Amino acid sequence: MDERRWEDLQMDCLLKVLVKVGMESLLLDVPFVCKSWYKATLNPSCWQSLLFPDNECIEFWPWDAFECPNFQNLMDRFASEYQIDGDRCSITTFLKFVINRSSGNATVLKLPKCCTIEAFEFAANVCPGLVTLSLPGGVLDSNHTN
Repeated sequence: MDERRWEDLQMDCLLKVLVKVGMESLLLDVPFVCKSWYKATLNPSCWQSLLFPDNECIEFWPWDAFECPNFQNLMDRFASEYQIDGDRCSITTFLKFVINRSSGNATVLKLPKCCTIEAFEFAANVCPGLVTLSLPGGVLDSNHTN
């Protein structure tokens, strides 16, 4: 009997499947399955829908620091998987990295509540074809400066 292997799945078929996979899995799970799946995750068509974790930010007065638990968990896992110093990966840097994966082809973008103005402006400039943009309340608040 001829066995088929997942890594032998034709690229166009694999891309159609990966378009349906969530952003977190595209970042942290799929690339580690095999080399062909890693290569597929580099294709911008997988990154048309960028839905960052939805959560409430908690403001710790008086420091004006913001904490987004679900988003922070995603960033921490990303830093761990890719062996990045967590202190060197700011919210804005991480958002830009993910947005860049789309190569400007993102059509759906839901920014996290701890998004910075810089990341919002970057997304608006880099993804001219956005059809749906979800902005959390306060993203344009000048206190978000990370």
